[in-house]
Amino acid sequence: MRDFVFVLEQTLGHVAHGRNLERVVARETDIEATFLRIDFTADRRWAGLPALSSWSAQASWEARRGLTQVLARNRPDAIFIHTQVAALLSGGIMSRVPTIVSLDATPINFDRLGHAYNHRGSHPVLEAVKRAVNRRTFGAAAGLVSWSSWAAASLRDDYGVPAARIRVVPPGVDLELFKPRARTREGPVRLLFVGGDLERKGGLDLLKAVGALGRDVELDVVTGQSLPEVPRGATVRVHRGLKPQSQTLVQLFRDADIFVLPTHGDCLAQAIAEAMACGLPVVTTPVGAIPELVRSGENGLLVPPGSPSDLAEALGALIRDPERRRAMGRAGLVLARREHDMLANNRRILAFMSQVAEARSAA
Repeated sequence: MRDFVFVLEQTLGHVAHGRNLERVVARETDIEATFLRIDFTADRRWAGLPALSSWSAQASWEARRGLTQVLARNRPDAIFIHTQVAALLSGGIMSRVPTIVSLDATPINFDRLGHAYNHRGSHPVLEAVKRAVNRRTFGAAAGLVSWSSWAAASLRDDYGVPAARIRVVPPGVDLELFKPRARTREGPVRLLFVGGDLERKGGLDLLKAVGALGRDVELDVVTGQSLPEVPRGATVRVHRGLKPQSQTLVQLFRDADIFVLPTHGDCLAQAIAEAMACGLPVVTTPVGAIPELVRSGENGLLVPPGSPSDLAEALGALIRDPERRRAMGRAGLVLARREHDMLANNRRILAFMSQVAEARSAA
């Protein structure tokens, strides 16, 4: 019996990843698991202390506190922390228990996308300190799991992590949940957009593009925000408050014909992999690690971010060519099943945890 502890950040797309991992671990009869879920909460005790009121400080503090409590009761074989934000204050713990740190992007990756997130770099001295802290955290980990080759390259090139200590493992999709619809649906072509941050995810660009596509197109928008004025004549349905992997959200994926995410900034959008698993062609932008998911002309189309005209042109081409849509959808489904199966990918993580645990025992 293996005793593993999982520290899981509960923000944005990391929520679905954590749920998938918990479901896979539950299937493994030889694992005794403890899960520490790190939720974002505004802690007023630190409100007047800028250095401590950040998500990095709070998440890493809560993670260290939880791990300290676990280690007071027993000694696990290995620890898994997702993301590195929650690992920053656990260097001492990592020196005692072999730990894998998982991430969708390095801080430097994120800084390079910062304009889309309204994120700006700080003073060069503080940036140097931040890089040193993260380099120390990555160095203390027994292994690193990166969601993409894009982030793995940054671990190597920007933080000096040896390639042998890195595994590229995409978060994966529940293929039993996200799958193509059983039969052809009649009616207008349906576009689906899923993005909590409407502006960053390119939702405003999509609304402009839809206005140029005519009346034979319908758009479903899943977001947490209010939409501005919808173009005259366009059919747009807004869905608020949908939870990741909810039945209603999954059905929207299965009812769609094209998934659209013209994002201005993303590390790796989990919704794209979910769309591929449902057999949908994807129209998106080449930011972050997205080109590792969408190969333009094969399983979707890539357009420049912030260009409603290019977006409308790409969508129009697919709307007019149903056979091309279906061919791209089939290609995406093959890729999803080969590289984004959450069962296979999370079992790779568990095998990596066993590997680092055995290496520590043999040392």
